[in-house]
Amino acid sequence: MSETRDLMLRSLDRIVHDTLDINARVAADASGQWPGKLWAALDEQGMTAIGEVTEGDLGFADSMALVGRAAYHALPLPLAETVLARRLLGRAGIDIPDGPLTVVAPGVATEVALTGGRLSGLARGVPWARAISHAVLAAGDMLVLADISGATSGQGVNMADEPRDALDLGRARVVASVQMSRAASAVEADGAMLRAVQLSGALSRVLDDALSWTGDRVQFGKPISKFQAVQHLMAQLAAETAAASAATDMAVVASVAAPDRFAVAVAKARAGEAAGKGSAIAHQAFGAMGFTREHHLQYATRRLWSWRDEFGGEAYWQAELGRAIAANGADRLWATITGTG
Repeated sequence: MSETRDLMLRSLDRIVHDTLDINARVAADASGQWPGKLWAALDEQGMTAIGEVTEGDLGFADSMALVGRAAYHALPLPLAETVLARRLLGRAGIDIPDGPLTVVAPGVATEVALTGGRLSGLARGVPWARAISHAVLAAGDMLVLADISGATSGQGVNMADEPRDALDLGRARVVASVQMSRAASAVEADGAMLRAVQLSGALSRVLDDALSWTGDRVQFGKPISKFQAVQHLMAQLAAETAAASAATDMAVVASVAAPDRFAVAVAKARAGEAAGKGSAIAHQAFGAMGFTREHHLQYATRRLWSWRDEFGGEAYWQAELGRAIAANGADRLWATITGTG
């Protein structure tokens, strides 16, 4: 880990400790209330203005590390979406506006078109649209930056109580648009990689919490971590977490300049599978305690259950992997899987 990245992550840990107590977390997750104090603290440290491919001393892998650490803490704000939007805009050469940003995933938008400089279509499940003024989306072969102030047509949440709102794109104003080959594919792949990184980060927190809990919880005169059945569960959870981390690290390395869809597909599919298995194991270890509003575990696991389906679930990306491998032919199976030629 670079010194710059280490300082950044420790700064994030300190900000979370100082600003995100249980009352602030409950308010944000239960009501969708904008965590202004938390966002301001991150903004002051420059953490809300990263994501572009070239960042001086802060590289792409460092920005992904920040996204993963934010997921570890289950931050109730759109830091990941802002990083994703800035990456897409930076690669397209579009000037990046200040403040939080969101992204419209291709899978949640219908009948999106850009005609005569005006958008049309509908989008549902857009992260934090109610509190954000600008969104990035694909319209045909165009990448579009839109002002969505006043375009929210309904409010909703995902399983983690994160805002997921509806947009009437006909009420949005196009700020800039650039032709981009396979724009929707680029948005989808970058978004899937980001969600895979978040899944890996949240799984790391679930593992840490589970190890701590099983080491502290005493039954029959000894910590439950001393029981072989519990040790097997923790070993399975550690294995799933490690697999998700390895897959997402590979995707990040392969996708510095632009998303590598094969590597992203592996990462999103494997991290999503690990999210399902890891959450089940953790809640089995914690019992009813892990579901309470005051306990951190459910803030992580509910995000795992939500993020695994966003920007394509496991079945979607596994099917893409299957098509890619089949297209390359049986003789190139090993080379395709390992990326050796």
